[in-house]
Amino acid sequence: MNRLTSSLIALLSAGLLALTAAGPAAAKSVDVTLISGTDGGSYTGAEPVAHTEVGSFTDTFLLRLTGPSLVEVGMITIGASDDQFINFTKVLFNGVEMPIFTQTQDDGTRTSFGFLSQQGLSGNVLVTVEGYAGGSLPLGSDIIASYTGTFNVLTSVVPEPASAGMMLAGLGVMGAMGAIARRRRKG
Repeated sequence: MNRLTSSLIALLSAGLLALTAAGPAAAKSVDVTLISGTDGGSYTGAEPVAHTEVGSFTDTFLLRLTGPSLVEVGMITIGASDDQFINFTKVLFNGVEMPIFTQTQDDGTRTSFGFLSQQGLSGNVLVTVEGYAGGSLPLGSDIIASYTGTFNVLTSVVPEPASAGMMLAGLGVMGAMGAIARRRRKG
């Protein structure tokens, strides 16, 4: 083998070793199911995710929108012990990082949560959750740790450009008719 090939194999081997040393990387991909509200313009969904082995993970949620919408995303986990705890390291909502807050109660129970909203989204919306399941337990241990992603969607009341143009033209016609009516009354 030539030097370049040997170096490349060594580099790839080192990378694979580093990945396996970092722990099992569990990954889940979830298509978000939305339920329509009674008004027909709002939708909601909650997607629970469970991890059963201590280690790092990257999960993705895919939300499919049919038109411009306001989208609110929330993430929450509650753990009374390390075998129930999820540590969110990064949550990206369509590439925007969501702030995550963690509170510890007097009894040791920890709650982590985050919330972010974005206006005018349409098409596919992606939420990526990176984290670590299992707290300080040994890597690879069996656990039952979970979190829930909640999604609220409000279809936009912003009209499409063609509709907005027609609405403005209609308002203009009504304004002109009002001006004509005022002139007739005066004259």
